[in-house]
Amino acid sequence: MPRYLLLPLFVLLLAGNAFALTDPTRPTDPALYFASGNATGWTLQSILVSDDRRIAVINGKRVQEGDHIGSARIARIQGSQVIIKTGNRTLKLRLRHATPKTRQ
Repeated sequence: MPRYLLLPLFVLLLAGNAFALTDPTRPTDPALYFASGNATGWTLQSILVSDDRRIAVINGKRVQEGDHIGSARIARIQGSQVIIKTGNRTLKLRLRHATPKTRQ
């Protein structure tokens, strides 16, 4: 094969591989982690539990124990779940990927 054809062929092979690579630092799709997997429409996104406070983020809203989301009351915030009481029902919202982080 003539030399003048090898260079364009080599460049095409390299360019094809470059398009197949993905950026490992690219953020993941939040919908994969925060998708509402329950029929209630509430999505537990984050929990912070410390000695003096317990905070959760549900549907993008910061809540504490005793707060209300619509007609539901936040009964308890635990390490990887939030217990919600609405009417005569008690619901548990769990973190999809629970990875507790502690201070060292």
